[in-house]
Amino acid sequence: MCMKQHLQNKQRLDLHLRSHSFKAGNLVLYEWTKQGEHKLPSIFKGPFVIVRPVGAVCYEIKSTIKQNKFIKVVHVQHLHPYFKRNTTTVEEISTDEENESH
Repeated sequence: MCMKQHLQNKQRLDLHLRSHSFKAGNLVLYEWTKQGEHKLPSIFKGPFVIVRPVGAVCYEIKSTIKQNKFIKVVHVQHLHPYFKRNTTTVEEISTDEENESH
């Protein structure tokens, strides 16, 4: 009975599980979880760039900001693909308006 329940639970979990594989140079978001605060949602930071795979399920990532020397090895379950948006940011809009008024 326990094995049957285990398999049902696994099937239900696998419905929502997404397997990602990344290559060197891919941009990703890092799921930053705070220690001891499990009730709050995770914070996604990034984008980070994949430096290289480390084993089958870990990747070395580094910051895309030159001043930030952040390099870390993380498990694939904490990484999500980064997709750049093609929308205009608030800063770009205000800069455009300032340039037009001069």
